[in-house]
Amino acid sequence: MNRDSEPDRPPADQHEPVIVPETDQDSQPLVAPSNRRRRLMGLTLALLPLGLFMLYIGIRGDNVDLAIYRGALTDMLHGNSVYTFSVPMPELKTNMGFVYPPFASLVMLPLALVSHVASKTLLAVVTTVLVVVALVGCFSVVDARRQAAGRREVSLIIWALVSILIAISIPTVANMHLGQVSFAVAALVLIDVTLLPPRWRGVLVGLAGAIKLTPMILVPYYVVTRQWRAALNACGAFGFAAVIGAIFRWPDSVRYWLQRDVIGNSQGDLAHWDNWSIYGDLSRLGLNGSTLHISWVIGSAIVLGFAAWRSSRHFLQGQELEATLIMGISAGLVTVVTWTHHLLLPVVACALLAIRRPAIGIPALVVVTVAGYLTFSIGFVVVPLMVAFVIFGMPGNLQERRRVESGDPS
Repeated sequence: MNRDSEPDRPPADQHEPVIVPETDQDSQPLVAPSNRRRRLMGLTLALLPLGLFMLYIGIRGDNVDLAIYRGALTDMLHGNSVYTFSVPMPELKTNMGFVYPPFASLVMLPLALVSHVASKTLLAVVTTVLVVVALVGCFSVVDARRQAAGRREVSLIIWALVSILIAISIPTVANMHLGQVSFAVAALVLIDVTLLPPRWRGVLVGLAGAIKLTPMILVPYYVVTRQWRAALNACGAFGFAAVIGAIFRWPDSVRYWLQRDVIGNSQGDLAHWDNWSIYGDLSRLGLNGSTLHISWVIGSAIVLGFAAWRSSRHFLQGQELEATLIMGISAGLVTVVTWTHHLLLPVVACALLAIRRPAIGIPALVVVTVAGYLTFSIGFVVVPLMVAFVIFGMPGNLQERRRVESGDPS
């Protein structure tokens, strides 16, 4: 149509088609507060079976790792180093001790101040609450995007079924059965990206990194994507926590940050079936010595390069949750040891993929959920699956539906 001959626009009081502007896909929809509260309550109820199952496993499990925490923390209360205590683990061919930064020993100290039953109940409750809140945040992001694209929110029944698969997955069961803190740390990262206001983005990442170092892999991602405030928040929170740890546990801080024995002595058999990392797979293939280390370094460099590129693309599309998941998955791949209870983020990635692309997402979710119960060779499937996430990202993005004025074909 010739724009010079364009007809007059209709009066302002007549109904006009609305042009929907582009928005950050992680932003929450403009819905009434009452409707939003109702949806959040619905999501929480949908996650109730997951929460109850996690509590049951956590309280009834043998809590081997919790026993190690309590032993190390009890030693600390008696004036010894938190890194002296260890427990023989014949199946892993090592002695396992406390391997987290000094700040973590302060955060976890209440576990040593109560009875064993009370401590495992406390840890199970805290972990479950954090995971439920994190999943509510993740599911809310998906619902918000579907609304922005003019589609219905995911059925609460579907979310409940997905959460049940998450609950019975090997990573979840292992984390709760052992009395581990890994899921709680990973949940803090997910809460940071999905629920914190943008100006506070990175704070929980820094605090999580002060408890367990892995979340700090997000700082390079913040820098690459020029999220300067998030990078400063993460580094500031991490630094503050490290200083607190140094003030109260100076000898342990010197030992942890300057000596290698704290982590190195507790790694054990790196070829064990449940070490789901690149290093673990290469070890199970029979590589050793310099061949193993060179192959691991090259593979890790490739993975980190793809992760930085892929997460940047997700960020530019307004998909900060996906970017965070990709970086978290890459961290699990490149670390020397990635036990099954470290893998909340890959499980969440598979769950979200099952909603977007059921044909590939559901089989992926089944792999990380039940296949590990069937074969000890599951690492040769899970590790390539994690690599595929890093290389190809999270497909199935929703496109916003726009209506334009019918009188202007442009």
